[in-house]
Amino acid sequence: MSDEPAPPLAEAPYGPAPADPAPSAPPAGVQRQRLHPLTPLLESFRFLTAAVAAAGIQAFTSRNFLFAIYIALGAAVVGGIASLIALQYRGFVIWGRELHIYGGVFTRSHRTVPLDRLQSVDLARPIRARLFGLAQLNIEVAGGDGTDAKLAYLKADRALELRAELLAIAGRPAAAPQEPAGADEAVPERDAGLLVPQVTVKRLALASLLEALPVQITAVAVFGTAFAVTGSIFGFSTVATTLWVGFFAPALLGYLQSTVAMVNRFLRNGRFRIGRDGPNLLVQRGLTDTSHETVPVDRVTGVSFDEPVLWRSRRWRRVEVWTAAVAQQSASAVKSVTALPVGGPEEVAVVAAAAVPDLPSVFETARPPARARWRMPLRWKRTGAALTDRAFVVRHGLWVNTHVALPYARIQSVKVTQGRVQRMQGLATVRALAAGGLGHDAVALHRDAREAVAMAAELRERADAAAALERPRLS
Repeated sequence: MSDEPAPPLAEAPYGPAPADPAPSAPPAGVQRQRLHPLTPLLESFRFLTAAVAAAGIQAFTSRNFLFAIYIALGAAVVGGIASLIALQYRGFVIWGRELHIYGGVFTRSHRTVPLDRLQSVDLARPIRARLFGLAQLNIEVAGGDGTDAKLAYLKADRALELRAELLAIAGRPAAAPQEPAGADEAVPERDAGLLVPQVTVKRLALASLLEALPVQITAVAVFGTAFAVTGSIFGFSTVATTLWVGFFAPALLGYLQSTVAMVNRFLRNGRFRIGRDGPNLLVQRGLTDTSHETVPVDRVTGVSFDEPVLWRSRRWRRVEVWTAAVAQQSASAVKSVTALPVGGPEEVAVVAAAAVPDLPSVFETARPPARARWRMPLRWKRTGAALTDRAFVVRHGLWVNTHVALPYARIQSVKVTQGRVQRMQGLATVRALAAGGLGHDAVALHRDAREAVAMAAELRERADAAAALERPRLS
């Protein structure tokens, strides 16, 4: 070992000088833009509603109406003070190419949204906000997990201005969304700017009813038959008491939840309109809570076509699209954007081709081998898979039969799985995962094992070839 000292370090590292890092936060003196003063009260709307309901029930049962008045006044005072405190710490700043959102009273929060990766800015107007002329902005960036940030609430005109400003900074200028026509207004045969005519209230209401009807009728028939059989054996009075406590009351609750879900679906998709907004699709819908959603066509990873059992005689289907940012949520929170709540063959074809260029809306799929029929006796005839010119298509479902079309350029990985029973039968399952992540994939169930291996190899080749030709490539 040498006893000579080590040479001194250089004054600066070798190589080009590093670029100045972008500031992580605006300077201290930058003024924050405030949200509307009613924001905290509107966000605690459900809590206030529950408090008023509880006070009303207490007043009705005890006949002490002054108690309800005191509760209402106390809630108003506490809510007003909390709102004033919360507003002092909430706001946002646009600094350079970043949006900074501040919030929190006891626990401060500071979120930074890079506008370079901005995917969409959607406008939502819940009914409690519409009453005061307010709206909220839902901001999504590429690579995020669903809605990355929201600004709630702002005056409706200010929300539209801010949406246009954010899109312009991101280099994606777009026309401001317009409110759809009222439910009582006539819908023209051809509405300018729309891909398909606005969905009528009559068709949407009938479609919602027909979709929920099979499950509800089946539930009533099952419990009615069980009650009649057990009542004739053990006596109707005894069975009625037992079944009401153990089965009928929970079943009635589930039946009511199904009905509420049907009504919510109708209200959510009322006055549905879809049109072009530059390179994107703009979806506008809602009777009570209105929303304006932007679907970037260049980030669509898949399209699904749903056909409930009672829609088939009318040839109606529902179209949903998946996007890369939405697909990156956890499996329990996966959602897609409804591109058409109900439509005929011509309307479905137009929307499908708009979401994925050259994508057909009618597919011929091959069923699994006959030896797999016992594994899905009711669904075997409506299960299949196919490799079309444009996409990998799978079919599944009984009450709601669904076709899932995954464009080859959007396939991230392909795998073949085989369980023990499948191995004994010479079967395997092919799963193609869409770019973006969990929950959104196309699954070809119980194919012949040799066919499954060949299908997976063909999928990989087509996916690589399609992705190589795509510009820009979806990450």
